[in-house]
Amino acid sequence: MLRKVLTVIKREYITRVKTKGFVASILLMPVMMFIVMVLPSLMMTLQHKSDEIKTFIVFDETGEIFSKMQEALDDNPLFQHKGERVYRLIEKPSDFSGNIETKEKLNQQLEAKEIHGYIEIPQDVFERLEVNYYAKNITNFEVQGAFRGMISRIVTNKRLKDKGYAAHEVRNLMRRIRFTEYVVTAETEKTEGEKTSKVESQETAMVKLGLTYVLTFSLYLFTLLYGASVMRSVLEEKTTRIVEVIISSIQPYQLLLGKIIGVCLVCLTMFLIWGGCAVLLLININPILGLFGIQELPPALFGVTDIIKSTGASAFLYFLIYFVSGFFLFSTLYAVAGAVCNSEEEAQQIATPIVMTLIIPFMLMFGLFRAPDSTLTIVLSHIPLFSPLIMFMRISVLTPPLWEILLNLTVMIATILGAILVMGKIYKTGILMYGKRPTIGEVWKWLRY
Repeated sequence: MLRKVLTVIKREYITRVKTKGFVASILLMPVMMFIVMVLPSLMMTLQHKSDEIKTFIVFDETGEIFSKMQEALDDNPLFQHKGERVYRLIEKPSDFSGNIETKEKLNQQLEAKEIHGYIEIPQDVFERLEVNYYAKNITNFEVQGAFRGMISRIVTNKRLKDKGYAAHEVRNLMRRIRFTEYVVTAETEKTEGEKTSKVESQETAMVKLGLTYVLTFSLYLFTLLYGASVMRSVLEEKTTRIVEVIISSIQPYQLLLGKIIGVCLVCLTMFLIWGGCAVLLLININPILGLFGIQELPPALFGVTDIIKSTGASAFLYFLIYFVSGFFLFSTLYAVAGAVCNSEEEAQQIATPIVMTLIIPFMLMFGLFRAPDSTLTIVLSHIPLFSPLIMFMRISVLTPPLWEILLNLTVMIATILGAILVMGKIYKTGILMYGKRPTIGEVWKWLRY
C-alpha cells in the first residue's frame, strides 16, 4: 500500500515541479505580491516626489491667507523635491465668486493641463470655515489634506489672534499626550515557580501583524489555487478515462491520498524556496544594498528586520502546520467535486460553496483582528473549515493557551481523517460514473457502498 501511495506522490510532485508554470510561479509570485502590496504606495511616493511643477491658482478674498500659504509651502516636504519647491501658487484678483466667465477659463486651463487646480478662499472664511478646491482629480487625498491642514492652521491662528490669544501658546497647551502601546505576553519559562512576562513595543506588534497578514493571505491563496488544481487533475483523469487504467492497480483512496500529498509537497517546496531566499536576504541585507549604492538600512528598518528574525521561526512553524491541515481538508473536498462532475463547468458550480468557505473566514479575519479573544472569534476558530485561517490569526496576534491549540489541531486531524473516509467513498464511485451528474440522493447511496 505504502509503495503505491509513494508512487502516486512521486508522479504528482515531479510532473508539477518540472513544468515551466512552477518555475514561473516561484519567480512571478513574489513580484505579484510586491505589485499588490508595495507598488501602489511606492507609486504614490514617486508621484509626489517628481520634479514636475504643479501650479495652483488661489483666489484669496481675505487678502491675508495667500502670503502665509506661500510660507507654509516651504515648510512642508510634501510640496518639495530634492529641497526645491515643486508646487507653485499664483494669486489672482478676488473676482471669482459668481464670475462664470472666470470659472470657465480656469476649467479650460484644467482641461489643457496648464494648471493642476484652483482654490477659492471666500471673504467670510473666518466665520463659515469653508474653502472650495477645484481640480480634475480629487482622489489625491494626501495633497488635498495638506492644503486643508495648511489653510486651517492659518485661519485658526488668525481667529485666536483676534480673540487675544497667542497661537503658539494655545497649541502648546492643547498638545496631545504621547500614547505608547505595549503588548504584555506570558513567557513559558518559569522563575521560582512563577511564569515571567514580557513587554513588546507597538512596533513589534505591528510588524507581527503585518507578517501575520502576509502569511494568512499566502495560506488562503495557495489553498484556493492548488486545491482547485487537485480538482482539475481528478476531472482530467476521469474525462480522459485514464483513471480506469490507474485504479486497476491501486485503490481509489490510495490514489486520492497520494494526489493530495503530492500537490501539498509542491506548495511546501515553493514556500521552502521563498523562505530560504528571505532568510538569505535578511542575513545579507547590507551587502546586497551595497550593490545598489545604498550604504545601510534606515534605523527604523533595522528594528523591523530584527523583529522578523526573532519572531519569524514560530510564525512559520504554525503557518506550515495550518497550511498542511487546511490543504488536506479542502483538497479532499475539491477532489470529490472533480470526481462527481463530467465537465469543467459542473465542477466550478460544485466548487463554489468550497470557495466560499475559504473566502468567508478570510473576510471575517479583518474584523476579528480587533478582538482575537472574543467568544465569537474563539468559536469560529474551532470550526474545522475556518480553523486554518482564523486560528492561525489568533496564534499570531494573541496566542491562546497551548491546550487550546492542541485541541484545535486534534479536531482538525479528526476532521481530515473523517473527510477522507467519507469523501473517499464518494470519490471511489464518482470517478467511474459518466453521463448525468449524480443527484444528492445518489451521492448518499454511494456513502453506503
